[in-house]
Amino acid sequence: MDIKIKYGIIAVFIILFQSILKVIGVVVTGSLSFLSETVDTLTDIFFVSLTLYSLYNSQKPPDFQHMYGHSKIDSLGGLVQGVILVNIYCVLIFVAILAILTSSFGIINPDLGFLLLIISFIINLVFSRILIWQGKKLNSLSLKIQGLNLFQDSLRALIVIINFVIALFFSIQFLDPYFSIALSILIIITSIYLFKEGIKDLIDVNPVNAAIIEEIKLSIFNLDHVNGVEELKVRFSGNTLFLEIRLAVEDHISVVHANDITKAIRALSNKFFPSYNVETLVEMNPLSGESSLGEGIVNLLYTMKSEFKEISDFKDLNVFRIENNYFLSLAIVVDDSLSLEEAHELSSLFETQLQEQIPFISRIITHIESQSMLKN
Repeated sequence: MDIKIKYGIIAVFIILFQSILKVIGVVVTGSLSFLSETVDTLTDIFFVSLTLYSLYNSQKPPDFQHMYGHSKIDSLGGLVQGVILVNIYCVLIFVAILAILTSSFGIINPDLGFLLLIISFIINLVFSRILIWQGKKLNSLSLKIQGLNLFQDSLRALIVIINFVIALFFSIQFLDPYFSIALSILIIITSIYLFKEGIKDLIDVNPVNAAIIEEIKLSIFNLDHVNGVEELKVRFSGNTLFLEIRLAVEDHISVVHANDITKAIRALSNKFFPSYNVETLVEMNPLSGESSLGEGIVNLLYTMKSEFKEISDFKDLNVFRIENNYFLSLAIVVDDSLSLEEAHELSSLFETQLQEQIPFISRIITHIESQSMLKN
């Protein structure tokens, strides 16, 4: 049995025990703040069942209909929990406001309620930290949400405990519905956060820092035979990271060299994301090295020359690279009949069309020479 499912089952028993304690507490005390805390725990029975369902299905291997696996179910479970909690606690706030307006509040047996709350607080505090730790370790949103929910239960229980201390030692009970409203607002804020986290996972918001992405690109660019990193995409789904990379590589490399590049990229991805199961997709597009690039550009220049009658020849062609940027410089030999202004316009037009044909060149630098200069 998967360890995430094991912790989910343990969470079910913890929640059931907590629910029994808190239902008894509400019955014997009649406290609205205790009721707010109890309703949250009772909904946890549904939520932890949803968590188990999400975890179970998210572990299924990819199939024809779900080629990237089922991990999104985990995030969907967190989103549903957030929506339901917001609605429930809006109703509880309404009930508490009615109690304030009608002065129908009070706490009985505060000593027994205080004891039950202390027991519940300790259980929640310990087990919540375990769930959050395992959720981070296993990259499970459902486990982290369940652990966070239990941890916040323990913090909210502190508020109810304060309410019972005030009622027990100072006989002040009118604060009970106000504590209930405060608890409900805290839970609503948390639920909205869970809802947003679920949305982020479902729409594939990139959680990786831009600096890390650039560092990965630079590391890949520094590999042998790699001329450029044209595109790098990162996508998370549960414990799996999908890394999609499109490279420009030298056109003369063998299959062995291409395989070496792929292996090096996989090693880099495991270095940057050690806690994830990384699925790497590498697309390699052949791009000539500087020498063969020059040959290809020469052929292109003379093909384009037929469209520019005023250009008679080219000379001093030079292709060079600075870091990951390619530059091209050349001299354009133009007809003597052109004025200086016409020659510059011709050169600019030629540069523009040439740039469209070779977009991987970062900058094209042209110099104008006349036929008479060559003769001299």
